[in-house]
Amino acid sequence: MKMNFKKIFLLGLCILLSVPIISVSAFTYIDYIKDGNYVFFLVDIEDGNSVEFNVTHEGSGNFTLFLFNQRPTESHVKEDKTLNADIFNKPQTMAYNLDDNPYINFTASKSQIYYIEIILAGDGPDTFTISCTEDLTRYYLPIISSFRLEYIMLSLFFAVALIFMLNKKKLRK
Repeated sequence: MKMNFKKIFLLGLCILLSVPIISVSAFTYIDYIKDGNYVFFLVDIEDGNSVEFNVTHEGSGNFTLFLFNQRPTESHVKEDKTLNADIFNKPQTMAYNLDDNPYINFTASKSQIYYIEIILAGDGPDTFTISCTEDLTRYYLPIISSFRLEYIMLSLFFAVALIFMLNKKKLRK
């Protein structure tokens, strides 16, 4: 009886030791986009942490991967669906990769939110998969143009002045 218990214990211990105990958190996102389209993500990276971003695709699409340290306000894609060349010279562009399967390994120099942009620059449409060692959150550029503050304030001033003048006439009667 003791011999069977020892054999079962040793067998169980061998099985447990043969399975690696590794905790890897990964994020994977799959999407289908057309030429000139783009997808943004954001990620919170702590100071000194390294994060890997890897983009693979199914077809022959030409994907690019960019990492920014400030919130993007434009897509960096021209109307003819090509990359705007100033994206490479902007100070907020921390890293980029134009390879067939773009890959970035980035170590944060300070804790903040970083933004990732994936652009299908040609040979699309195509389906891509982004894998990351941290959780990513989808980010959308605002597509509704904002009103100019001067027009809003001027309109508000005239509306209040008109209401005040109409009420003043009613009070005199």
